[in-house]
Amino acid sequence: MDCLFCDFVNKKNKKHNDGIPFKTLHETKHSISFLSIDFPTTESGHILVIPKKHYANYEEIPNYILEDLFKHIKIIIKALRIENQGNNILLNNGSAAGQYISHVHFHIIPRNDNDNIKIEVWKRKKFTKDEYNKLHKEMKNKISKVL
Repeated sequence: MDCLFCDFVNKKNKKHNDGIPFKTLHETKHSISFLSIDFPTTESGHILVIPKKHYANYEEIPNYILEDLFKHIKIIIKALRIENQGNNILLNNGSAAGQYISHVHFHIIPRNDNDNIKIEVWKRKKFTKDEYNKLHKEMKNKISKVL
């Protein structure tokens, strides 16, 4: 398996793909965070938080590691809030969702008023009350199947 993030965790690779050095910002028992090399043009900082162990998709991660990840994300958010008004927490789960490195990673993007960053840019689907109720029932059934 060839995974850039696993190479970072295992210290097999000390540079991002463009040659910028990899440096850990914070580390816990099960996770690490580091600066991404993909910054929005109006903000300084885009931090990734990843599990140390390789998981391609979110649903594979055991709950005890998820707990560690979310505590880690909270620390990063608090640090970013020192000089920013808000942030986005993003997870692209699977290649169809835009995940291009097959290792779960949470994007923490600092946000400020008028930063012109567009996250949710899809067109809203219009539906009737009956269509909404039908979809709700279908989703409840799917959830009951995985519980």
